[in-house]
Amino acid sequence: MSALKSNPLAPATYEEADVEAIKAMAAGNASPGQQLRGMQWIVHKAAMTYDETFVPGQPDVGNHLTGRRNVGNQILKLVNTPIHLLVKSKKDS
Repeated sequence: MSALKSNPLAPATYEEADVEAIKAMAAGNASPGQQLRGMQWIVHKAAMTYDETFVPGQPDVGNHLTGRRNVGNQILKLVNTPIHLLVKSKKDS
């Protein structure tokens, strides 16, 4: 069995610029660059959207990673799907 490259249960790694970007996004005053960096950190690092969720012999860890990944998938769905396919029109209500 090969060793994992990192602890899959550890908090996401970040740099100072990631923290600044997330804080600016939360405050509602992020620059365009900070918005991009913040979203990239959430999708790639915090949610681990593109990482493998299967951990041999550790289904509980796999379940945890699947939950994290689900957050990234939900964000990408809203980013990549045309809004008219996501929002019901008033006449459909």
